[in-house]
Amino acid sequence: MSHNPAESGRSEGYSTVTDASSRPTWQVPITAVVTIAAILAVAGALTWQALSVSAASTDAKPGAGALPGAVAQALDTTPTPVPLGPVPAIDNVVFVLADDLDWETFLQVPRLQALQERAMTFASTVVTDSLCCPSRVSIFRSQYVHNHRVISNVVESGGGWPTFYSLGEEQDCLPLWLQKAGVRTGFFGKYLNDYPDGAPSRTYVPPGWNTWAVPVTQAAAYRGYGYTLNQNGRLVSYGDKPKDFLADVLTKGATDFIRTSSSPFFVELSLMNPHMPAPVAPRHLKTNQNVTVPRNPTYNARGLNEPGWRSSKLTMSQARLDRYDAIWRKRVRSSESVADAVDAVMKTLADTGKLDRTLVIVGSDNGFHAVSRRLPPGKRTPYREDTVVPFLFIGPGASPGSTVTSMTSTIDLGPTIGEILKAPVPDWVDGRSLMPFLRGSNGADWRTGILSESLGESDPGDPDYEAFKPPKFEALRTERYLYVEYADGTRELFDHATDPYEMNNVIGSADPQLLAGLAAQLKALVACAGPSGRVADAMPN
Repeated sequence: MSHNPAESGRSEGYSTVTDASSRPTWQVPITAVVTIAAILAVAGALTWQALSVSAASTDAKPGAGALPGAVAQALDTTPTPVPLGPVPAIDNVVFVLADDLDWETFLQVPRLQALQERAMTFASTVVTDSLCCPSRVSIFRSQYVHNHRVISNVVESGGGWPTFYSLGEEQDCLPLWLQKAGVRTGFFGKYLNDYPDGAPSRTYVPPGWNTWAVPVTQAAAYRGYGYTLNQNGRLVSYGDKPKDFLADVLTKGATDFIRTSSSPFFVELSLMNPHMPAPVAPRHLKTNQNVTVPRNPTYNARGLNEPGWRSSKLTMSQARLDRYDAIWRKRVRSSESVADAVDAVMKTLADTGKLDRTLVIVGSDNGFHAVSRRLPPGKRTPYREDTVVPFLFIGPGASPGSTVTSMTSTIDLGPTIGEILKAPVPDWVDGRSLMPFLRGSNGADWRTGILSESLGESDPGDPDYEAFKPPKFEALRTERYLYVEYADGTRELFDHATDPYEMNNVIGSADPQLLAGLAAQLKALVACAGPSGRVADAMPN
């Protein structure tokens, strides 16, 4: 079976978010409608058709060398909506969030790849920004980066936890929405970069969490040893022994929370694996002996009509390629801890009799690349390696072995979890609930495109600092196209029907009407907030 798939700081105006196709037009701010109508008028009549995927074409799961969510061919018609089934009975949600886990790495960890046999795979989940802090704020707030305004990892460039805190956004986000509905909440692991700098105290626990275990020593936490945790307002330091390995300590905390919780509950297990320096549990030090950077068409390769920011990059030497293979191998070994965490969560749910009424979500905050397009390791590009990440749903309503190729986003997690756990979500959120897919939707009447942005900078000392990275950009991803506008005026267009790996920029030969339509939708998404975003993301294209 296959499935095809606001204003910051406001606390009033709560309502359950649905997709735009079912929302009465009077619920959309008139200014947003006028703005989008004007953009459509400028673009002219849009004659190109959105791609749809047949059930047969989505049966194959993403595999090594295959592009998750890539479309093999365009059809002449969009899918016909199917009647939705009943709402599945879900009492609890467990969210296992990896750090920098891209699709290619995911598929090189056998236990992670095997999860697809028991999961609904959202193969086209797009991050709002392939940078830790902005991406994670988007999950908490269900907002694009231009709306939550936390644009980087550090306060000096407009980001980090201190910015989230100073904007007051911590007072109105997912855990508080859930708590107000009577849900017990727990958070274990990486929160937002630079937490708790600037907090009232080092033992500060953000609102909305019943149980809290988060590192307050960032550099040591990335290393996996010698860190200090804020455990419910008490600082506890850990050493360098195998028992102190951070991913294991966090996983035990999360499973203890599951074991002692009565329904309903929500727990986020936010691991720091495989983020560099990619800590590896002692038991995995000799695993994955032969893995390398995938030798797909992007490997150390040059594409057509490359933008200036990367066109001068030379083909890498064999010595550099060998060095990057070693880095990649360590990341794969580090990702084994993500598989360990999922295994432990599933076993605990089964042992406590909670498995059948709990939805387990497994995903990543952003992707990662190495050697692709001759680029050194990093994650700041608009390309698929960095912005399209694994997301799997396991549990009630998630048809085992199915794949959703419709355009989804990390901003959809808040409305989805809110609907599942009966927590009203503010109407200013940008995301949509994914519940229709758990009720059997084939993706008809779903969004046509999704936005990624890169609006901030990473500075030396930032764990995500990259000396070589693209200019700031805004990007529209649809099932068929990736369209990018850079701050320096450069544009890129990739056609997935002929170029699933996004190597050949066809902006110079594209139909002007096609470009006008893509540019219009991107402009509308960049200007959107809340309900207007759920209009802009469904514009015909």
